[in-house]
Amino acid sequence: MTTSIKQNAYQELFNTPNGKTYLAELPKVSKIFSGQSFLYRQHGTRSMVIDIRLTDVIDQELLQIAVNRSLQRYPYLSSMLVREDAHYNLTHDPLPLIVAQQHSLRVLGSKDVNYHLIDITFEQKRLFVSYHHALVDGRGIMPFVRTLLYYYISSKVGLLYGVPKVNLANDPLSIDEMQEPFSNLPKLKIPRNSTQDHGKNSYSLPESRAFDPQADSYRFETVIDQTSFMTFAKAHNATPAIAIGIMLEQAIHRAHPKTTDPVMVNLASDLRSGITYQKTTRNCVNSISLPINTPITTDSDFTETATAFRKQIQLQKKPEYILQTINKMQQLFDTLDALDSFQEKQKMMSAFDTNLINTFVLSYSGQLRLGSLEKYIDEVHTYMSGTNGLSVQMLAANHKLFIDILQSFSSDIYVKEFRNILQENHIKYNSLNKKTFQTPYSLF
Repeated sequence: MTTSIKQNAYQELFNTPNGKTYLAELPKVSKIFSGQSFLYRQHGTRSMVIDIRLTDVIDQELLQIAVNRSLQRYPYLSSMLVREDAHYNLTHDPLPLIVAQQHSLRVLGSKDVNYHLIDITFEQKRLFVSYHHALVDGRGIMPFVRTLLYYYISSKVGLLYGVPKVNLANDPLSIDEMQEPFSNLPKLKIPRNSTQDHGKNSYSLPESRAFDPQADSYRFETVIDQTSFMTFAKAHNATPAIAIGIMLEQAIHRAHPKTTDPVMVNLASDLRSGITYQKTTRNCVNSISLPINTPITTDSDFTETATAFRKQIQLQKKPEYILQTINKMQQLFDTLDALDSFQEKQKMMSAFDTNLINTFVLSYSGQLRLGSLEKYIDEVHTYMSGTNGLSVQMLAANHKLFIDILQSFSSDIYVKEFRNILQENHIKYNSLNKKTFQTPYSLF
């Protein structure tokens, strides 16, 4: 497929109804507000990656066609960033998004990717979707990934499978998808001490005390049989994320039995249910902090903690609580937005480069939900380097749960204990050795 053909196919995207809607709406929503915490960093922001391992070798031409068809439904993912004085804004990128076969990931926002904020690369049977968190969050990118896999796998196997709730090229986009999530919301007067800072006195992993944001990160992959795992989780009144969070708490207490500080499980939480534009794809995530004060050693302890977590999550997902959380985030972003110079913004955001959230962060992106197409997918992983301490990424597909434990330290002490706990509870799993890795910094 020549460059001119790729360019023509890309330009045609913007002659479609969705493309025209995107171009008309973009000037109204070009300003990034909720994603500012991923901008103005001294070295840029690390790429988030969805790593999809298919059962067959990838065909580059079919993949490029699938990307173009998917962008017909999600043209706003083709945007690029421009800096105007002290601000970054989104604008239309006239250059095509071109897939590449290569071992290393490309730098988002660079000439190598025609300045795009997402990128598609592949190697043999592995497909990589990289994206910039200032543009979209995990929930925002996953519909695109599902559409991309739907078109690619269907064309590769020569069968058009019916998959419910997959957005197709000609399905109309909603302009709400492009909106800033914190727009058109009432401002609350928030008392200074309205909520307790759970992280202040919680347990800090000793390995996280010497952190270099430029150093390599470490990743441990575990593939869990979903059937045996869900049997255990349901028996203990736990969601998948709650069950994994409690198991990691158990692993940490086994590794450090003398600790008396609470182990803090920080669950990534979607704020969309409490906002005006609930279909937005932009960054709309915070976390719910769930403390565990004493070691969990029995089945009844596990069930009791899982039940308490469920109640706390339900409370914090009420619209009024979400609005209070958003208003606190707005205060930070308003302060950042008011700074006059780019250098002042970089100085303010430098704290995020070494930010440590005790004790660990856990994010569950949910089920891939591709029906019959999932049999052509071996594994799906998601990760980003630069974690300070320990964080966990989870995805589910093809009757398997994929757990990626990301660390700034090389020790496997918590991973070993976590896998021991899986085995003790008769949960089937496969694991791979430690991987040293870096996802590249973006130009922004």
